[in-house]
Amino acid sequence: MKIAITGLTGFLGHYVAKKLFEKDIHIHALIRNTSNTLHLADYQKKITFLQGDMTHKETLRKFVQDADVVIHMAYERDGASFREAANKDIKRFVEANLLGSIELLDASRQAGIRQFIFISSCAVYGHIFSRITLDELHPLIPDSNYGAYKASVEAFCHAYFMTKAFDTTIFRPVGIYGINPHLAHSAWYNIVKDIKHGSNVEVSGGGKIVNVEDVVHAIDLAIGNKETSGKIYNLVDFYVDNMTVAQIARKLCASQSSISGTPKQPVNTIDNASSKTFGVHYAGIDGLQRYIQKLINLV
Repeated sequence: MKIAITGLTGFLGHYVAKKLFEKDIHIHALIRNTSNTLHLADYQKKITFLQGDMTHKETLRKFVQDADVVIHMAYERDGASFREAANKDIKRFVEANLLGSIELLDASRQAGIRQFIFISSCAVYGHIFSRITLDELHPLIPDSNYGAYKASVEAFCHAYFMTKAFDTTIFRPVGIYGINPHLAHSAWYNIVKDIKHGSNVEVSGGGKIVNVEDVVHAIDLAIGNKETSGKIYNLVDFYVDNMTVAQIARKLCASQSSISGTPKQPVNTIDNASSKTFGVHYAGIDGLQRYIQKLINLV
């Protein structure tokens, strides 16, 4: 099987490459001329890289040629955060991400691919209706340009699926955590580092999380799976506040650090029943503790 993947050089992409390397799959990766591929060295014998831009039709034609499946994870943000990138230069943002995604969908249709997997985000929800279950059928009213972009691409995915161009599967993960190949970009890196070295920390905030390996497992389950055709799945494990993360880190490394701050409570709960029925198993609090221990060992 040949799978064309955008975003392979990113955090999630690294774990996808690792997972697919174990299988009889060849990866065709679209990368920018500035992309760093060194962290993919262990998997390169099963990866063909194509340098180019998603807004260039000929590049996309070559990229998806002979592919069975396309996995779209790329998001151009030029070093900014996900939400900041969507606010810096709206014209460039739309051209590179939204129009690029639409061009990719159309190139995939013309190439006759069988399945298109899009990694969206729970940012598509935005405004939450308190009396409606926050599952995959909840209305989409994004409260950010980033969420609006993801919701827009989802709509085009639906259009291509409904016109029988190819099967589509959409995943909506929350905040993904795991050891990043660029270690300092790992979730809670600064908190864990400071606590390990005995510094006092002040923490605030929190968020809904999912382990990167659980997201990759979901993607792997979906590849070639007709049961996921036309489906959307929330990928969310649980909510954690940063006070809890700091306390876990302090306990695991027997630190004398003082932790200050006020725990933040979640505003809502995202339903993950569909993903569990589909076969996704979540790491839970034990998985979070294992991750923090790994991070302690590395910082």
